[in-house]
Amino acid sequence: SKLSVSEIVREEAGQERERFYARPAFLESRVGLTPAQRGTALHTFMQFADFAAAARDPEKEADRLLADGFLSVAARDVLDMAHIRAFFAHPLYARLCKADAVWREYAFTVPLSVAALDPALSALADETLIVQGIADCVFEENGELVIVDYKTDRVKDADTLRNRYQKQLEIYRQALQQTLSKPVKETVLYSLHLDDTVDV
Repeated sequence: SKLSVSEIVREEAGQERERFYARPAFLESRVGLTPAQRGTALHTFMQFADFAAAARDPEKEADRLLADGFLSVAARDVLDMAHIRAFFAHPLYARLCKADAVWREYAFTVPLSVAALDPALSALADETLIVQGIADCVFEENGELVIVDYKTDRVKDADTLRNRYQKQLEIYRQALQQTLSKPVKETVLYSLHLDDTVDV
């Protein structure tokens, strides 16, 4: 069987699998983007931005992404520059700049034991699932990995994010230790709403 990390996390939380309904482009200019689309716009910026250029001038870098077709006009308009500036002022970005290696949007496909995904299923320890996912950012410090996942959830506190995404980060830890053959020393959420990291 093959599952994505997001499917595993949603099913564990008892949530229905996401259904995506595209909003016609002409409606974007009339009624604006949905909260989910706003989050996607911010993730797109974090995925494709030249970080060094964005740290100097995030508006100019957003304009470049618009000109190059990575962002729509509506997505460019809803980017919250205050939150973007806060990321580049955060100590996490300073660590990224000094890292030995950085991987952005790191895709993986790995076999993981069912028992490793859910200890309650120890009777199925010999069974495996093929798990696919994409880590927003991974960097290496002194031979060890730090996994960073960007979140745009509008939450009031760090504990809410930590509880919501703990399973996801644990799967990332197992997967990336396999694929990159290095130990993971930290798994971190970066909240683009709280402007801070959340250790998981």
